Amino acid sequence: MFSFLYSLLNLTFKILFNKKKTIIFTMLLLKKENEIYRRHLNLQNKKVQFWKNDRLSLAMIKGLSKKAINHLTIVKPETLLSWQRRIIKNFWSYKHKAPGRKPVSKDIKKLILEMKQENYLWGCIKIADELKKINIDIHYTTVNRIISTFRKQGLIQPNGSWKRFLKMHWDSLYAMDFMTVDTLFGKRFYLLIILELKTRKIIRYDLTGNPCREFVKQRIELFSEDFEEKKTLIYDNALQFTSIDYSWYGIKGVNICTSAPNMNANVERLNGTIRREALDHFLLFSEKQVRKIVSEFVEYYNNQRMHQGINKIPDADIVESTGVIKKTQILSGLHHHYYRSSA
Repeated sequence: MFSFLYSLLNLTFKILFNKKKTIIFTMLLLKKENEIYRRHLNLQNKKVQFWKNDRLSLAMIKGLSKKAINHLTIVKPETLLSWQRRIIKNFWSYKHKAPGRKPVSKDIKKLILEMKQENYLWGCIKIADELKKINIDIHYTTVNRIISTFRKQGLIQPNGSWKRFLKMHWDSLYAMDFMTVDTLFGKRFYLLIILELKTRKIIRYDLTGNPCREFVKQRIELFSEDFEEKKTLIYDNALQFTSIDYSWYGIKGVNICTSAPNMNANVERLNGTIRREALDHFLLFSEKQVRKIVSEFVEYYNNQRMHQGINKIPDADIVESTGVIKKTQILSGLHHHYYRSSA
């Protein structure tokens, strides 16, 4: 009899406890749903968003009370089960950081870029060997990957680029071109310009109404007499230029490719500068007037005008720091030259 009563009391206690547990977890579930809905209304999103702690709370309620989860309306039971499996999987998954190689510092990457830019013949193995000489041990495959990234960013130019060729021959490189000048009465003149690329200095110029081959040959001969060292002269594909044998004058002639004016960009830009800063501001009537304007501008261009490409004046490296500031007019006040004078 006693054992029967004990069993009856124990069963009654379990029934009451299970009902109380179900009520408690049901209240927790409804409270969590209410929290999620209120947050959804505040955020004003179209789709209900679940945070990490939301998934964890609902999954724990599902595991502790199977009856309480029947009151869940915000998600499907399948979704809740998938959250539970994901939580268990992440808990038992051991996250560790693979040792691998240490990342290459920005200073070393910058040094590799500098080495490649200054020594375009060097490959990744050569650069890796050079780094070992200064106690920087990097595998050549890492160097290759860094160089490839810089090349995709446009920081490394191809070996055969025209810009690299120009820099390698700055000391003996010159450019030549014709530009047209039209007067008010329909007369057209041609201005021949020979430019030294390293200093941006106009070496020789002349104006003519007949830009024939003999005219160019005479100026080339005078140019070769002024500069006896070996020279390289760039020109376009005009017949007046291509029909001359420059080897007779100790000059290596290089004509640009067809439809590629950028290969002679410096003198092409000079032509535009002469127009914008001088000729376009005058009514041109005669050859004498054009010669005077061009002559005065060339003097200003070579001796007084700052050049952005080289950040200095071609024939004036010394800048005075003391004295009274004075100015002189260029082309009747179109430009002014400012300088310091002790007097």
